Amino acid sequence: MDRQQKAAAAKLSAAQSQQGKQIAAVSGEVSGVKTDVGTAKTDIQRTQTDLAATNAKLERTIGDLGVQSGLIAHTASELEALKRKGDRNYYDFTLQKGARTPVSTISLQLKKVDPKKSKFTLNVMADDRTIEKKDRTIGEPLQFYTGRDRMLYEVVVFTAAKNTITGYLATPKTAPTPVTP
Repeated sequence: MDRQQKAAAAKLSAAQSQQGKQIAAVSGEVSGVKTDVGTAKTDIQRTQTDLAATNAKLERTIGDLGVQSGLIAHTASELEALKRKGDRNYYDFTLQKGARTPVSTISLQLKKVDPKKSKFTLNVMADDRTIEKKDRTIGEPLQFYTGRDRMLYEVVVFTAAKNTITGYLATPKTAPTPVTP
């Protein structure tokens, strides 16, 4: 009987040891799942933060130089509101295809217009050089630096017709003003 008890005790001890190992394995798996859930929560939080930053960027427009632009006017009335705000100088224009038109201290020349796709190609003449802004869309800020102090100018077009475009040039308040005869 003693031998049977010892054998039963050994079996019980072995079973308990086996169960302990299984519990430890399950416990390890549970903490692995907890770690994965924590990582997923962190990733979700990071994604939400990135999404909020993207939404904030979309509210402002980024121009072709990667510089964050101010508010963009899409109509003549919005342009008037920006002029009243007084943060920058605004010069509105209407360009005819092929004609070189002076606007403020630069000149603009419309090369091509596609009103169906709302695209156009524009040459900007500033500082004795020509910058081609090819296949640009309406409402997109076209940015360039000009002048001795390398000031950021911005051209925005808000309408395109068969051979004309309408928009405005925004210059810093400290930019030189055009000479009037």
